[in-house]
Amino acid sequence: MDQTVDFEDQVSITIDDGEVLKADYDSDSDSDSKLSSNNLRFGMFSGDDRLMVQRLEEGNSGYEVLKTSFVGGMRGFGRSIDVVGIHKKNYGWSVMDDARMEAFKVFAMAVASRNGGDANIKYGWYGGSRDEIREVLLYGFRRFENRSSPYGRGVYISPANLPIESAKSSAADSDGLRHLLLCRVILGKPEKIPFGSQKDQPSSMEFDSGVDDLSSPKKYIIWEPYMNTHILPAFIVTFQADSLTGGEYVRTPTSPHMSINGLIRHLKNYLSNSKMRLLKRHHQEYYKNNISRSVFIRNLRTIAGDDVLRAIVQGIQ
Repeated sequence: MDQTVDFEDQVSITIDDGEVLKADYDSDSDSDSKLSSNNLRFGMFSGDDRLMVQRLEEGNSGYEVLKTSFVGGMRGFGRSIDVVGIHKKNYGWSVMDDARMEAFKVFAMAVASRNGGDANIKYGWYGGSRDEIREVLLYGFRRFENRSSPYGRGVYISPANLPIESAKSSAADSDGLRHLLLCRVILGKPEKIPFGSQKDQPSSMEFDSGVDDLSSPKKYIIWEPYMNTHILPAFIVTFQADSLTGGEYVRTPTSPHMSINGLIRHLKNYLSNSKMRLLKRHHQEYYKNNISRSVFIRNLRTIAGDDVLRAIVQGIQ
């Protein structure tokens, strides 16, 4: 990748030999690039203007290029891949976002100076749950203790032409939607990390990141100390997939599926009025994105109790 990198906010991308590169399609009117309440509200990311994301309209050249690349890289994930929406992360609208951008610039220049002028900046995909994606956009990356770490402790990013690798780490939300972040990543000089490694930092000052394979990587490993200086979110792709093929897992429920609203309706038969009022208050906080899904579920289990929830599930079965 050409190391003459434009760090300013960008809208467009093209695909060149599997890598996402800077391009220009800012020929649209200025109004398309400005934030509006309609652009900021969409799908599972609605209701929180702090995210500072702008929806790209279907038919826009950048939307179509990214969609085509994404779908092409998802072969094998499922029989049907439906891109529901694409959002661009906007910088320059908050102090924290400005700080993230500046930190990325500073570290890119530092890594470049140590590697003959080449910071080896790539684009790559990060997959997680809806709540994880939101938290990354709001607060940056953090330790996800429930994630497996076969190549050491860090953020795992898949190359731009392999979104399927990160899609395997995504989680369908209550509407069956999955979300991936497309990020700019400072790789610098990577080293090969063996499977089962317990590393949490480079082996020496010579290296900046890790990969599972030097010649054809499927995973970029950005170590925990660098995860919020060497990764900069750029786009969110929201999609639906009917299954994951290849023997990994299939998105077919093995237990009854019930929406949260449906579960709350059933709980009326089991809980007191005071507990129902408390539960509905927590549900409203979750609906407004004031608390994460994991926090809401924890509160739900505390209020209702696992025995009651188990009884409802058994009743459905």
